[in-house]
Amino acid sequence: MEVEQEAINFYETASNVVKDDELLGKFQDLQKRGLKRLKTLERVRRENVTEMILEPIIGFDSENYKPATEIPTGAEERIVQEIAVNIEKILLAFYTQAAAKIDFLSEVAYSFELLAEDNEKAVQSLS
Repeated sequence: MEVEQEAINFYETASNVVKDDELLGKFQDLQKRGLKRLKTLERVRRENVTEMILEPIIGFDSENYKPATEIPTGAEERIVQEIAVNIEKILLAFYTQAAAKIDFLSEVAYSFELLAEDNEKAVQSLS
């Protein structure tokens, strides 16, 4: 949820930086998507927290999936777009790996697979 919030914050800031209407629209859509995803993650956590606590997740460290979200001062739109692509790729890797590691919780794994698919579509759209 922290990484999703960082992505939301990035897209909000990026929306204030870019001038290209198409890119601006994508960033605004991704910001809205992030808010919906936070609600999804909160629901998944609320509904599955008991099962998640009982099963250890070995070999998965969410700290390895922290994207760089800072926009350098005066950055060109191309750089901002590259940062966005990188964020989406990291989220894609996170949800894909997380789904594989928690396959014993099928509902959670499925939710993560759907989130990963959204990230893959965003990478394609932004690239």
